[in-house]
Amino acid sequence: MAFASATCFSSQLELKLLPRGLAANSPLLVNKNAMLCKSIDELFQRGADEVKLDALHQLVQKTGFSMEEILRKYIRYTLNEKPFNPDVVSNLIQLRKASMFDDSQVAEILNEISRRIVRDKGPVVMDVSGYTERGFKRKLAVQSLFGKVFYLSELPEFCSRDSSLIVKEIFGVTDEDADKLRIHTLSEAGDMDSLEKMVDGSDSDDSGHGSP
Repeated sequence: MAFASATCFSSQLELKLLPRGLAANSPLLVNKNAMLCKSIDELFQRGADEVKLDALHQLVQKTGFSMEEILRKYIRYTLNEKPFNPDVVSNLIQLRKASMFDDSQVAEILNEISRRIVRDKGPVVMDVSGYTERGFKRKLAVQSLFGKVFYLSELPEFCSRDSSLIVKEIFGVTDEDADKLRIHTLSEAGDMDSLEKMVDGSDSDDSGHGSP
């Protein structure tokens, strides 16, 4: 399946989740995923104000994906393929706002992304001693992905602390370990202060938060 390595985010194609009758069409799904990523990237390259509801509706018509699938697929592609910095986070916030989803819908999207990561790569393991090199890297990747999803889940502009948000529970992470991984994720981003200010600024503007 050489095609699986030829796309922008082959690691999350979820081909095994397709009905058996669609297996022959899996290259088409791969191409649609790649086209979706590229199309949204191009919108951001033209300017964040280009990422709006009308543009997303056009992508729904073009790809056949639902709005929820578009948001989920692009978020996971971004978490896997892009540096986690303030510009990328701002783009994800803009995409989330353009979708017009409410907080409970965004919470469920983050939950579903978490479920798929755990299904593909396993839960977070803090003690990675004793693993093979391959297993070690895999567990570090899960830690990194959790840290990014957890950061988004705590960012009021992206998702309020909705009661349906169960990212930590899905990954099997304690509160203490979640804080450690969040700090590690921010330090890896290389612009920890800016990312922290995004959270702090959103908290101070909480009175204006609520509508996408």
